[in-house]
Amino acid sequence: MKSRKVSYMPYVGGFLLAVLVLAGPFLFPASRVAHAHTFSTSESAQFLSLVEQIRAEMGLVTLNLENNNATLASEHAERAANILSNSTLDEVRERNNRVADTLESSLLQLKDSVTPSSNVTLQEQIPQDRIQSISQTVQSLNDTLSEAVTVRVESEQQNNATTWAMVLANLTNTILSKYGNATGAAFDLTDETNLSGIEGEDAQVSGEGINNSAMPENRTTSNVTTSTIIVDEAAYQTAQYIANNTVLQLFNNILKLFTTTGATGPNGTTAMNIDNITTAQQQQLDNGTLSTSNDNSNNATAGIDELEKNLLQLRDNVNSKASPNEAMTIAHLKIYPMLIQLYGLTPENKEEEDH
Repeated sequence: MKSRKVSYMPYVGGFLLAVLVLAGPFLFPASRVAHAHTFSTSESAQFLSLVEQIRAEMGLVTLNLENNNATLASEHAERAANILSNSTLDEVRERNNRVADTLESSLLQLKDSVTPSSNVTLQEQIPQDRIQSISQTVQSLNDTLSEAVTVRVESEQQNNATTWAMVLANLTNTILSKYGNATGAAFDLTDETNLSGIEGEDAQVSGEGINNSAMPENRTTSNVTTSTIIVDEAAYQTAQYIANNTVLQLFNNILKLFTTTGATGPNGTTAMNIDNITTAQQQQLDNGTLSTSNDNSNNATAGIDELEKNLLQLRDNVNSKASPNEAMTIAHLKIYPMLIQLYGLTPENKEEEDH
């Protein structure tokens, strides 16, 4: 919290100064004073995770409108509007009132604009001009979200591998949560302790008598046939979108780049700012030929390849509607441990990101 400095004014009489001190709380209410503080890495990672969740929901608004599904589009718009709590908006407001107000009002505007009017049937074709107008609102919101990130998250944290590893862990947790809702799972997929209770057993899943088999010990996630039924289509779409787009884009465009180029991480690892990487370096990175000065670069490369394989496996599990047990197994036993190994996350870091 920044302390307020009071300048010494030699020509102000003692009486007037006393009046100002006593009247201060009434002349300058606390609600009008910004009390900014420095946000921790985990707080910033949490905010970045929420931003990515909003982007995912907005992407699904547009996608469902293009597919003439106003009902699902409306549901995703409402979910986008409800992601940021008042306290989170206040964090942005500490830094910039305009951005916070614009973000809040724009999310509500999107929600209202997508909500089907009472005189429109679900079978009617959504007018193209309405889709275009909502798409413009989404684009404007994306710009506002980018500005919110700039004012809310310190640049050194945006360029920190550990921060983004926390974001990836949190988004993986979001996939599990949404997939659990989508399949009507009778247990919390984000709770690692549930693994011990389902290994080698059948886990009953609520909704139309679904029975999703657990994955026995030493059984791989491939060649597994399941009959998972989706009971919440909107939740399934969100899990799919984040698994197919958000997480993999974050991994390839930020985390993989940081790891390969020796980005800021635990134990004083240095970083290359992603905004400063040259075209030649990016091409070398894409070709897998970019050299680094890190003595552990070979281990890091092997680790990042393993992490990528597991993220792709989680994506495939969601797309193929695998059992909830398979999805949580790949996350808890493969993805999270690799994030801990590569980026020095601790179970406490991950728990701070869970919500």
